[in-house]
Amino acid sequence: MQRLSSVDGLVRIVFVIGLLAAAAAADGAGAQETAPGVVVITAGDEATSGASIRLDGKPAGNLPLRETLVPGRHLVQVGKRGFVTFSKWVDLESGQVLKIPVILQPKEAKTGSLLVTADVTGLPVFIDGQQRGATPLVVDGLAVGEHLVEIRSPGDGYKPFAETVTITANQRVTLDASIRIAPDLGSLRVITNVPGAIISLDGADIGVSPAAKGGLLPGEHVVIARAPGYEPVEQTVTVVAGRERVASIRLTTASADVARILIRANVPDASITIDGEDYGAPPVTIEPAERGTHTVVVRAPGYREVRRTCSVGQGRNCEIYAELLPLGVPVRVESNVSDAQLFVDGGLLGPIPWEGDLAAGSHRVEVRAEGYHTHTEQIRLEKSMRVRVIQVILSPVSMPVGGEARDEQAEREDALRNTVAHAGAPVPVGVAALDFSAGWPWLASLDLRTGLTKFLDIGLWVGTFGRLTDVAITTKAGWRIGNNFSVGGDLQIGGGVGPAQRDLMGNSHPANNFFINLDAIFSLHFPPRGAFSMWMAMDFNSDRWDFAGSDSDLVVASSRQNVVRGRLGGSLEIVVTRKWNVWLEVEGIVAGDRRRVLGDVFGGGRPDSRIYAQLGATFKFGSTKEDRR
Repeated sequence: MQRLSSVDGLVRIVFVIGLLAAAAAADGAGAQETAPGVVVITAGDEATSGASIRLDGKPAGNLPLRETLVPGRHLVQVGKRGFVTFSKWVDLESGQVLKIPVILQPKEAKTGSLLVTADVTGLPVFIDGQQRGATPLVVDGLAVGEHLVEIRSPGDGYKPFAETVTITANQRVTLDASIRIAPDLGSLRVITNVPGAIISLDGADIGVSPAAKGGLLPGEHVVIARAPGYEPVEQTVTVVAGRERVASIRLTTASADVARILIRANVPDASITIDGEDYGAPPVTIEPAERGTHTVVVRAPGYREVRRTCSVGQGRNCEIYAELLPLGVPVRVESNVSDAQLFVDGGLLGPIPWEGDLAAGSHRVEVRAEGYHTHTEQIRLEKSMRVRVIQVILSPVSMPVGGEARDEQAEREDALRNTVAHAGAPVPVGVAALDFSAGWPWLASLDLRTGLTKFLDIGLWVGTFGRLTDVAITTKAGWRIGNNFSVGGDLQIGGGVGPAQRDLMGNSHPANNFFINLDAIFSLHFPPRGAFSMWMAMDFNSDRWDFAGSDSDLVVASSRQNVVRGRLGGSLEIVVTRKWNVWLEVEGIVAGDRRRVLGDVFGGGRPDSRIYAQLGATFKFGSTKEDRR
């Protein structure tokens, strides 16, 4: 009779669960007040075909794609390796079929080439420490940026060569190296205290300081250095055969008797304006200059302009060196809410869409709008001329009586809806979850949990299969990693009793047990739909059940079975409504003996199956506004 009562209770529980699931599905169907729209995204050419698609920041598949969406504003992004990502905001109306053809543009090439020549052929060439061939040499496919080029000296009469070159996209850089040192010739290198001073040797210009010249006849040579605003300097140097001579020249400013304006800058293509008149790129020299005060402005694309005033008078010239600093990183912020406000590092910058410069480094970005959850993220900006685009999708909050949005209330509602009791994350603070389940070995069970802290919950569990009724205290410690993952550990300590049984001799045998279970849980969340979890567990069970099979088959009088077992399992929990979840869990014993107390419960001589399953529902409740109505 006791077994029939348990089976009857199981049938009633399953029937109630079915009614609840049907009611939830009908409630969800009735909530659709507006017809959805359809977005059709197609490839405009063969190269774009198969590109991946993200809708509102979430992966949605590959081209071509037909997707049903709720009416409103949506972000469509299409990307493919080697192509520039397509990004577009669209406004979808109820019942509309919106077609979006996409053609992706190839990304710009980010490599260049290098031609290395030398006055000696066949010498090994090393680029960034790696040998790439011998002179003369062409190297294609070099990454954009700086590279160290080395040519190793083959022995006496030669000199090693090392120079850093800058590779630009789709360009070829030519490098001509002088390796040979003729025994009857020498070389000269000229340095000055004024960078960029023009150097001439024996009446012919050889470059700007620092300048070098090889293949010179031994003996005396005349070197002249000149620069705008400085007195020319002439110096005689003696070149020695087989050696390099270094000449250091110091230039001094010209006589102050002649009024002069000299403007120099660190950016060669800057433009210089003096008293509102454009004088072109630096350096700029005006001699003689008008006496008095002058306003100087130095500008260059991508740099902050420099403004200076200086005076020209008796014995005083105007000399300015303008150090131009790069502008901040160009940034554009977009959102699905047009009247949202942008805050950076706590300061209001203006309405969205917003475009402007931010300093390189880390910043805290907030996007706020009335009736929407505030979006907050930490970004790091690197110096670049390319515009950094930040796209933000704001989600609406619940509107309580009076019409004012309250983020705290919305967070409570979200916490209740997104609660999944079987995941690694604990039940949130202020929320309780009551499980009803049926299956094997527990024909019926109840589990009540509530959150203590952000990382800990506690609960009480009761389960029965007729022969035993167990009660346990449970606690789970866990951590929600982002929006989609959680890990946790669940500890259960408890015991149970059952009705005593008599053997063939009429002797009474009690039934009881004590157990400790420890589960390590790993969960994948897909809010607000539910979660998939897997766990590894270790169980200790101490069972008092004196029978190997049927109630009359005595094993050993007053014997206990102590067993340690390893267990693997998984569960799928689905959020049906704000307050109801349904779930299924399956687990199996992977190590350890069978438990005698779980054998032959229904007759037939069957031992413990070691494969268990439960089907159940979860009722969630907490202190939310709707609950208080």
